[in-house]
Amino acid sequence: MSEDSLPYDKYSIDSIVEYAGKLRGHTLREMTDAGELRSTKVQRGIYGNAIEEYYFKYKPNSNPEPDFSEADLELKVTPMKKVRGNKLVAKERLVISKIDYMTVVNEDFEHSHMMQKMKNVLLITYLWEKGVDQLDYKILSTELWRIPKEDLPQIRHDWETVVNKVRSGHAEDISGSDTQYLEACTKAAHGTDRTDQPYSSVRAKPRAWALKASYMTAIENGLIQRRQRIERSAAERDMDLVELVRERFKPYFGLTEEELRARFGLSKSKNLCARITNRILGGDDGTEIDELVKAGAKPKTIRLQANGRPKESVSFPAFDYYKLLDTDFDASDFYGYLQQKYLFVLYEKDGGEYRLRDVIMWQMPESDFPEAKSCYDQMRRNVRNGRADISVKSTENHCCHVRPHGRDSSDTKPQPYGPPVVKKCFWLNAGYVAEEIAKARRAKRPAC
Repeated sequence: MSEDSLPYDKYSIDSIVEYAGKLRGHTLREMTDAGELRSTKVQRGIYGNAIEEYYFKYKPNSNPEPDFSEADLELKVTPMKKVRGNKLVAKERLVISKIDYMTVVNEDFEHSHMMQKMKNVLLITYLWEKGVDQLDYKILSTELWRIPKEDLPQIRHDWETVVNKVRSGHAEDISGSDTQYLEACTKAAHGTDRTDQPYSSVRAKPRAWALKASYMTAIENGLIQRRQRIERSAAERDMDLVELVRERFKPYFGLTEEELRARFGLSKSKNLCARITNRILGGDDGTEIDELVKAGAKPKTIRLQANGRPKESVSFPAFDYYKLLDTDFDASDFYGYLQQKYLFVLYEKDGGEYRLRDVIMWQMPESDFPEAKSCYDQMRRNVRNGRADISVKSTENHCCHVRPHGRDSSDTKPQPYGPPVVKKCFWLNAGYVAEEIAKARRAKRPAC
């Protein structure tokens, strides 16, 4: 196709990205005249090549220059897949470029070939589904993407870790476990392939720079879900996350839930406080705050009585009696919940109203896990004995207990050795949560 007839301006990043955006929510079958594609078992990258050829109208090639060379824009096409719970994860790492051991030792990070390839990236993400024809894969997102500046220090460290091994003559010892975000993955037609390195006669496996699947999962979900970041002023540029969150909440301390609702123009709803938290941090309904997601921190509203004790214990999702019996504590959902970090948003009772007072970051101390395990194991024994109807009381365990969490007594689940029992879940004791909040608030800064 001639330059004049291209459906985008090949010299303009904005034009290319705008044209790519038309793919979002569609399939190649809907958007192109592509015929049957070869199997990825025969040729890797065939789907990405199809997007290049049939949608962007240029022939795929192995040129080291950017795919859209006139606009200095690199195209990367990467799959996601659904796993348990309908969650989306990256299906694979994102390969950037081959590592040339002979030249990489003379590069510096900022001006490296790898960083040049990642300067401007058109990142197209699609949903891979087993048994689905490639032409029917759904495009999830199309975004102009650059490595986030907050991730650059770690990526620089990863790059230098790999390059320093090459410089020391040990390219054969490079491992994916050496690094966190960026890795040097093996890249060869055969597992026995080897290539020269500059400072050793030992031949090493050919490798390529790649962003790890775990990193891509976070990045791609952020693009798809369109998470919102907390905007920083110049004075806030060097603040850590806890400081920044407190800075956002400070102007609203002392206000009641109703005053906050009116301030943000929100309707009354069951999740009103969660919506208020999002508004304070600059988010909208249904969006996630990027910094909290990367920190693994889940916002949780806690209402405190005048004496500092939570109005309610903190509950977790109802458990399955069969799964409880078959799963050790360390592999349980309950263990996962306890490892979760929380942003506690605290409302304290003042007269007849609850007022926003504080925010703390909290995670259960490792020293308390044995006590939580004791609660879990005790409930397992009850189920094993056919007595799932017997719960673990808050008086029997310092930090946790078990009690019903169903709509009513008819909302039941089956158990292995007895009649169905009302749905139950694990709870953090209100007294225990009060102690932990008090510890954090007494500290010079919020607990992490």
